[in-house]
Amino acid sequence: MTHKLCAVVWLLFVIPSAAYSQNFFQLNETENDQLAFSYQWRDFNDRQQSFSFQVDKKEFLQPLKRYRGFNRERSQRELAHQLNRYIKQQQWQGIQARLTPRQQSVELVTANARTAQKQQQLNDYKKRLRDYYHERWDDYLNANFYRQLSLPPGEQGIIPDHPAIASEVTPTLKPLIKAIGEQLGTNTQRNYINYVASFIQQIPYNDLNSKLDSRGDGFVPPNQLLYYNQGDCDSKVTLMTSVIKQIIETPKMAIIYLPEHAVFGIAISRQPGDTTVKHKGNNYVLVDVTGPAAMPMGQVGEETKFQVKTQQYTVVPLN
Repeated sequence: MTHKLCAVVWLLFVIPSAAYSQNFFQLNETENDQLAFSYQWRDFNDRQQSFSFQVDKKEFLQPLKRYRGFNRERSQRELAHQLNRYIKQQQWQGIQARLTPRQQSVELVTANARTAQKQQQLNDYKKRLRDYYHERWDDYLNANFYRQLSLPPGEQGIIPDHPAIASEVTPTLKPLIKAIGEQLGTNTQRNYINYVASFIQQIPYNDLNSKLDSRGDGFVPPNQLLYYNQGDCDSKVTLMTSVIKQIIETPKMAIIYLPEHAVFGIAISRQPGDTTVKHKGNNYVLVDVTGPAAMPMGQVGEETKFQVKTQQYTVVPLN
């Protein structure tokens, strides 16, 4: 059955086809609440590529609909509330949890102990509350799709949990994955990776703050990236993860985090000139899907090469 498209065209871009870029994108909504995506772009070999797919609007946009980037003040307010509720449930007296003046952490405050026995009791409350805090902190990160990340030489922060987000959104991307499969059919792993990479690279890049502990302010999950037709490097590498994990099952894959950047890595046969990262016995060939530069699998920018050479990266395996 065919469906009449609404007259309203949500998004439409027309760019001269000579440039390596998205030269056509259209998103229509049908009368039965289907979203129809259509793409045309030129790949690494200047060949015209195109495909279309449809999804149910509600099902497509529902996963991680209210996703928000990490905010330390918000997280600590929530944890302080949980700690004080726990104190009340335990009927403990003489102790409370409160935010530090800048709301960057939670501190435990106790009343003056009049006896050594009371002091020991308050110390015991503190210890149990710290343990409870760490449990709730881990729960908070997991429930909100965040993870802690360390980068050499020791920078630490909270970022979106890109692997978990990729897995959460994957079921909504099945029509996209099917459309890609119909275009490539039986093909090599490298051809599939390059095809998906060129597709994602040509999606307009939205340059947003991606520093550690601010990373995630501009992040959008893969379904929203496709809907809004824009995203930063973290958003694009998450989309790459969602798609490739469904198309190619066997090789080991990873996200490689560099200062203010992220790239995809997959352990398949290396070709001359490929930039790779070795981690725990796996040699990952890098794929930079940020765009708009046309970079086939194994090719990365000079800054990324330098950061890889000087080991300024952290590898997060995906499987």
